[in-house]
Parts: sequence; C-alpha cells; structure tokens
Amino acid sequence: MRFYYNIFSFLISLLCSLSLYAAPSGNPAFPELLREGYFIPAASWVDLRLGFEGDFVNNARMQQRVEGHGRIDTYAQISNSGTATLNFLDKLDIYGVFGNSRTNANWRFLTAFQTTNRIEMETNYSFLGAIGARALFYQWGDTTLGVGGRYSQTSPPLSSMTLNGTPTPTTNARLHWREWQINLSLSHAIEIFIPYIGIKYSHTTSWVGSLPIAISESGAGKLHMQNGHPVGLIIGCSLTTSRFFILNIEGRLIDEEAATISADIRF
Repeated sequence: MRFYYNIFSFLISLLCSLSLYAAPSGNPAFPELLREGYFIPAASWVDLRLGFEGDFVNNARMQQRVEGHGRIDTYAQISNSGTATLNFLDKLDIYGVFGNSRTNANWRFLTAFQTTNRIEMETNYSFLGAIGARALFYQWGDTTLGVGGRYSQTSPPLSSMTLNGTPTPTTNARLHWREWQINLSLSHAIEIFIPYIGIKYSHTTSWVGSLPIAISESGAGKLHMQNGHPVGLIIGCSLTTSRFFILNIEGRLIDEEAATISADIRF
C-alpha cells in the first residue's frame, strides 16, 4: 500500500512542479469506475452521481483577435462548481456543471503614437454552466480508451480595470467566455489508482466591450480573444475502491496551464 501512496504523492508533486494551479476532461474510465452506490442497485442500467469540481487555470495562453494582435500576457480563471452526472450501463456519462467563476487578465497594445499601453482586468464571480459527455470507446483488461466532449460558458461583470496602473471606469462591461472541446484519453487501473493521459482539441473565445477607454490597437473600447494553441495534453489520476466515492486530480499542459480537483458520490 505504501508503494501506491508514493505513486499518488508523486502525481500531486508533478502537477505542482509544472506551475499548475479550459475545461477539465476527467478520467476516460469514469463511466465504469463507481460500480456500487448508496441507493441505486449496482445492476441498474442508469445511476446518478453528484459531485464537486474546482478548476484553476493559471494561464489560458490567449491571443488578441479582431481589434488587436499579439498575446494576452496572462489569462487566469478560477471556477468552483457542483456537478450532476447520469450514467448509462456503466458505459456513458452525461453531465452538467453548475457553479461560479472569475477571471483576471492583462495584456499590452500599441497606440497610434507607437507607445505601449498595459491593461489589467479583473471580474467578479458569476455563474458558470457546462454540459458534457464521456463514453468508453474500447477496453482490454484494466486499460480503457475513452472519448469525451464539453461546452462551457460564463459572462462575469468586470470588477476593476487599470490602464498603465491607473483605475478606469468599467460601467456595465462584462467579459464573455465560451469554450468547447473534445478529447481522447487512455487510462490503466492499478488497484485503487487509475492514472490516465490524453489529448484534447479546444476552441476558446473571450471578449470584453462597452468600455469608455481604448483597450486595443484599433482604439476601440473592446477586444476579442481566442486560444492560441488548440491542442493540449491531459494527465491525471483517480482514486477509488469502486464503491460510493471517487477523487480525481487532473493537469492540462501545452495549450494552457491548469489543474482540476473533483470528487463524485454515486447514489
């Protein structure tokens, strides 16, 4: 048991060493990992899971679009949500995510006079919603290949904005964020530990507008943003005895620097 504890500790240390604080994909074997619940019989063709998801994006690596060019220096997002999952035949998960999220970002742009302005922006917490699905694609022994997809969105109001360090009015401006992704992942069960690795393709857009100052090269009080690297790497590990409860830790690299911790209870 000490050996498996060391594996789990190593995975947590690895995520932290990669500076990990878009949307999580989860373990591809999730649909079959919890085989026994509190109330619904194990032989039932459908069951329900409720859980928690904390998602921490340290940098989404966004790019300026439409009104400007160049990268967004930092685009960070913190989300805390509840989840509800319907499982069918231990092969398919359909789930919803309901929580709140806030964002802070900063970027630079050239003015018409060839001087550089710096914008720093922060939002309040606001409702985040998502819907997604996971399915087992192929299995051999304790190894599982799975596919999944998810769509997420939130529109938090701005709480503050500065131009070159000087606070500016935000009026009724909001940040609008949308993301969809698909993923393909491989997992392998080692007793109570189920590590996994995968790739994902995502399309993330974000835009802010209706500001009384110029925040982009175009001189407009608006800016569109989009993820600059659509393909990313997923690594993670689940911990469960296949009864009642599952804990999952996941990191995402290349397209973004992010980490997620989640837990589910089967009823």
